[in-house]
Amino acid sequence: MVPALQLPPSSLKLGKGDIVKLMLKVGIVILIVGIIGGLFILTSNKSGPASLSQNGVVNRNTNEPPLKLKSIGVEFSDFKFTKEKLQFNRLFMDYGFFIPASSASADKKNPQPTFILPLGTPVRSLVDGVVVDIPTVWSGDFSVMVGTGDEKNPWRYETEHVKNVLVKVGDKVKAGQIIAEVGSFGNGDPEGYGAVEIGISKGGNPPQHVCPFAYLDDSIREETFSRMNELFKSWEDYIGDQTLYMETEIPGCLTLDPIDG
Repeated sequence: MVPALQLPPSSLKLGKGDIVKLMLKVGIVILIVGIIGGLFILTSNKSGPASLSQNGVVNRNTNEPPLKLKSIGVEFSDFKFTKEKLQFNRLFMDYGFFIPASSASADKKNPQPTFILPLGTPVRSLVDGVVVDIPTVWSGDFSVMVGTGDEKNPWRYETEHVKNVLVKVGDKVKAGQIIAEVGSFGNGDPEGYGAVEIGISKGGNPPQHVCPFAYLDDSIREETFSRMNELFKSWEDYIGDQTLYMETEIPGCLTLDPIDG
């Protein structure tokens, strides 16, 4: 039998100097772990404080809208072509479309995609959310603003220039739910036609808009882009002008830069 290894009693004892060295090493390890943990927390919060979206997913990037669009506010079958004169010859005005100065406003880029549709066309919620405001806009009609339900969240999903509003502040709505009807700018719309604008804005004065079509839910993105391109092509063929719509990576977005307005 191999005898067990015997250590001298002195090897099991630590001197005062050894204990001090051990404590220093432990302290250094704790300090390093604390620094690494602090750097991780600082990095994870660079984009701002965490916010809880309606589906329970934590969104730490306050520069991105918390909800994705599951509707563009109208149905493609609602568009009705007309030979009547339209502003800029467009049935649809892109986000970022340049609008020259008029008696009502200075030069600007369109912050909200605009649809020209028959008056009374149903307008639908863009997202699943909560109605947070229904202000009267300059044209005398309304804007229905939907949010996440978190009062501190600055993002709003807008359907603007609508009438006969069917919801009130505090109502929960589902994407695609009819919430109002198309109104009119009173800005040269053909007889029987009006306009509705959709938007995603972040609170401020003025609020800052982003292009809604850049934030479509996966469930509708591919089909919506296809239908939009079909609409653009069909309208150009109908009106006899193949230069109206520019081909872009995201249909309906002439820019991805934020626009104040």
